[in-house]
Amino acid sequence: MIGLVYKDLMVLKKHLRYYMIFLVVYGGMTAAGMGPGILGAVICIVGMILPMSSIAYDEQARWDKYAAATPAGRAGIVGGKYLFALAVIVGMTALVLLCMVLLHLTGLVEDSLADLVLIALSCGGAALFLNAVTLPLMLKFGAEKSRTISMGLFVVIFGGSALAAMMLKRQVKLPVPPAWLLNALPVVLALLAVGSLAVSYCVARAIYERKEL
Repeated sequence: MIGLVYKDLMVLKKHLRYYMIFLVVYGGMTAAGMGPGILGAVICIVGMILPMSSIAYDEQARWDKYAAATPAGRAGIVGGKYLFALAVIVGMTALVLLCMVLLHLTGLVEDSLADLVLIALSCGGAALFLNAVTLPLMLKFGAEKSRTISMGLFVVIFGGSALAAMMLKRQVKLPVPPAWLLNALPVVLALLAVGSLAVSYCVARAIYERKEL
């Protein structure tokens, strides 16, 4: 399984370099006053696109048929994709958080370190949830057929987040959750993200075991 993850990293290493430039550009936009949320969105963008690109490349090369005949088998293919997505999301979350801390230390971002950590971790959790929904679809129908659903889900989540932020900025009164829920929210979101990914893996594995390659 580790070998399959390494294969994906090698195939997509050029893309990884491009996304480093992407990270710098969004970091500059954050420093220009657009807020750290836009930098956090990079986690979700890269965390969705790279696993999708990995599956698309495998389809073009007809890699699945060969990989299924290896000792890793179908279970290894599914596990490798989930492990690859997890590695990408964790790595991007760490890089984005590092950029945010550097911007904070240089005075280019006024948000507190606690808020920056919360933003980065929340975006990382959102990326996990997005992959939990889209990976079974991509393994079932292929990357191309699932692309529209994935992008639509991304737009809905971040469009809703942007709308909520705009309403708060304009001091629109929204329902206030109980204090205990607000305090436990980071833990609840983390459990939701990890739990959804675990359930998603089981679903994707069951789907892939019955798929004709």
